[in-house]
Amino acid sequence: MKQNEIQQENDLFLDICKKIYSGIATIGLLCVLLIFPLYYRDYYFDILEAKYQFYYLTMLAMFGILLLMTAIFFCIDCLEFKMQYTKDFLGKFSLKEIKNTMTWADWFLAVFLIVCVISTLHSSYLYESFWGNEGRFTGLFLHLIYIVGFWSVSRLYQFKPWHGYAFLIIAMIPLLFGITDYFKMDILNFKVEISKEDMDSFTSTFGNINTYATFVGIVFGCFSAMFVTETRLWKSVLCYIGYLVTVAAMIMGNSDNAVFALAVIFAFLPLAAFRSRRGIERYLLLVSGFALGAYIVSRIDASMNGQVVWLYGFFGNFIRNSKLKFIVPAGYLAALLLHVFRMKDKEERKENLGLSLVKIWGIFLVICLLAGIFILYDANAGGNSERYGALGKYLKFSDEWGTFRGLIWRITLESYQKQPFGNQLFGHGLDTFGVMTHEYRGETSRICGQVFDSAHNEYMQYLVTVGPVGLLAYVGFFAASLKTMLQKQTRSKWGIMIAFGVSCYLAQAFVTINLPIVTPIMWMLLSMGMAASRQQVNPD
Repeated sequence: MKQNEIQQENDLFLDICKKIYSGIATIGLLCVLLIFPLYYRDYYFDILEAKYQFYYLTMLAMFGILLLMTAIFFCIDCLEFKMQYTKDFLGKFSLKEIKNTMTWADWFLAVFLIVCVISTLHSSYLYESFWGNEGRFTGLFLHLIYIVGFWSVSRLYQFKPWHGYAFLIIAMIPLLFGITDYFKMDILNFKVEISKEDMDSFTSTFGNINTYATFVGIVFGCFSAMFVTETRLWKSVLCYIGYLVTVAAMIMGNSDNAVFALAVIFAFLPLAAFRSRRGIERYLLLVSGFALGAYIVSRIDASMNGQVVWLYGFFGNFIRNSKLKFIVPAGYLAALLLHVFRMKDKEERKENLGLSLVKIWGIFLVICLLAGIFILYDANAGGNSERYGALGKYLKFSDEWGTFRGLIWRITLESYQKQPFGNQLFGHGLDTFGVMTHEYRGETSRICGQVFDSAHNEYMQYLVTVGPVGLLAYVGFFAASLKTMLQKQTRSKWGIMIAFGVSCYLAQAFVTINLPIVTPIMWMLLSMGMAASRQQVNPD
């Protein structure tokens, strides 16, 4: 056989292997992004167990098929190619090759995995730490699936734009269920056996409204970034419609946790949008669209009092703000004027603004951050929370803050300080928070009638369960991943979209629980975004 024919045969085999691996990863990804959000078994009564089992069985099936195909490819390689590809693959694990192929995100994730294993083995509750059965099933077992799944999908999966669009379309379904729950329709009969006092605390196919808000926040971030970066008019219109639906779902979801997602988009999206006049126009439309959604909900709230869920907290106050009806026309008018000016002067050099406005906005954010630090200090250490009016209850930390999140955070830090040095360094063991804080159950039951098995803050949770090194590695992994998706040489609208969707999740993680109800979606989206960043992606 001629040399070129041998090379063609080798290339064909390698191409077939890549396509099969990609196909397996694609099926796993689509199951998590398209089916998982809608999946339930016994309504809300086993929603956590049902979603957890669906996810890990899906991922284990994907891993198993990948291993089976690897064994088949190995046999073919031995028989036909004298183990050429096996040797090449094993060669990638040499020190020289690892340095060339491992990214910062990979190194941080590897450290996080090692610390998780050490924490579990070191824990006095090894079984509970591995399975997470004393918490929310987020033990070492689930973390292994997250991490191996990320490495598998981000490297084997071949990104297709329609996968991103499919996720956004399917994501509308649970959001629409959440909206109908606001109107007390319960079209899926989820709440038939739920007590009246708990009925409004559960919604859609995610259960607790805070968990639902986490999912809505991810979708909100994706649609916001997609709308700002989209160039085709008809796709922009569809993205804006999706954005408005997401705004309505967020407000009607009635969870203050969603405010963190709002902060991420309205504070940090300008760093990507303010590079062009069109980006500024789109940002104004986002702000106006949120105000419009709030105004529409306010009209519904006023005209259907008693027939819809009563909105309280941040969104309840926001929709009842008398100035809202002026914000909507002012925002759209500003966007319209900018659009008119753009159409009159279409010179490329004037359309692209460079980094001047981005830098100005960055300085503005720094000033806001410093002002926020001062206000928090003044409201707490200074004892002047009353001078900030209605915001005072959000600014002053106490046991009652954030529906008793202040209480559980105090208990978290107190429990951590009481731990021996080994536990402070490596943590008490993944998802063993409830065991670690067992002595406080009497106090929490007396104060708020609850028993906590989570810190209700993902970062505090990791601090006490895997220690400071594990926490820093976890944060470093996401920081490096977001940088990869946003950096200039790999930037695409898909990378930006997923980066902001994941960022909204990470922001809400300050006040939420890491649950296998929504967190698997975030990990899979991140895997998709990293895969897209490694490839030359068709923008359509």
